[in-house]
Amino acid sequence: MTPCLKNFTVIRPKYEAKQEALLDWIAGAHIHVQGKAPSAEEGFAEELRETLFKIGLGSNKIQKRGFVLDDCNHRNWEEMQIYNIEYAPEGYHLDKRMDLYNQTTSQIFEEFYPDNAPLPSHLIHVTCTGYVAPSPAQKLVSLRGMGKETMVTHAYHMGCYAAIPSIRMALGHFYANEEASDIVHTELSSIHMNPSFHSKEQLVVQSLFADGFIKYSLDHSGEPGSLTILGVLEEIIEGSIDNMTWHCQNWGFQMSISREVPVRIRKELEGYLQRLAKKSGRDILELKSAVYAIHPGGPKIIEQIAQKLELKDEQFAHSQEILYNCGNMSSGTLPHVWEKIINDENIVPGQLIVSLAFGPGLSISGALFEKR
Repeated sequence: MTPCLKNFTVIRPKYEAKQEALLDWIAGAHIHVQGKAPSAEEGFAEELRETLFKIGLGSNKIQKRGFVLDDCNHRNWEEMQIYNIEYAPEGYHLDKRMDLYNQTTSQIFEEFYPDNAPLPSHLIHVTCTGYVAPSPAQKLVSLRGMGKETMVTHAYHMGCYAAIPSIRMALGHFYANEEASDIVHTELSSIHMNPSFHSKEQLVVQSLFADGFIKYSLDHSGEPGSLTILGVLEEIIEGSIDNMTWHCQNWGFQMSISREVPVRIRKELEGYLQRLAKKSGRDILELKSAVYAIHPGGPKIIEQIAQKLELKDEQFAHSQEILYNCGNMSSGTLPHVWEKIINDENIVPGQLIVSLAFGPGLSISGALFEKR
């Protein structure tokens, strides 16, 4: 049996807004917090707004994002679910944010698996934006009385590249038990903003991330509309541990991204692709004509990879489309790109798909697929 990915199901967040409106709301939150400070600086509002819009707006950048928080739809700060900055300039602390994560993600699992839907023998829950135990995946299995039939594995806190290790976990179950796995991504990046942090680095983070939910299966092949898995490869770039971080703070999860990340990835990319091709039993030259599913961590990452590999626009168009219309949904982003590729009739069966993602470590993770 040959393993493949199939049965992709997307649930979009409850709310969606254009990037300009979201950046305006973020700027308003920062300005409101700073205005309450005794040492509020003259000209702060204009400078912050200019910086944020320069970072986040552009024809090659995000056009809209989805989010679960009603907070982002109004500016009645005292009525905010998380960002009540009249009471808490940082936003409410991690306990309230995880309560919201638990409630929202539990509802998402119920939507993915309604009462009459069977559960898989192996359910992998992927996230880096929430932590609660028992997890929403475990609660679903318990409430359905399936604890003896369905195993749960957690693929947590790996960030944007986590879809690839999740495939590796599912492959282990597939080869050990000859059974399928479901992989479910639930990312709520919108609950981890801190309006009292005004650094350019944090404005970059706040301009990129969005919420997203997707489910798919790893099972044996044999039908159109799937991606046959030819190989997966994960590596950590030496001397890069500070380039991307994700730390728990009392108010939430704080991410940092160095401006060196696209440069470091570009430098390592050629050797990485050679090793991925070899592991997958393919010649590196075959990858030149492949379709590329690149995790759209931001426009610069896509641009650097496309330039390095001399890709044509159509070779990475689906990554660009997801960046434009969804933003960076952390671990759920790459599967959204896969779903677009599967449903694109212009990508014919037999086409090679190179998939690439990046995260803390600094990690490069990828896979080589063939569309069926």
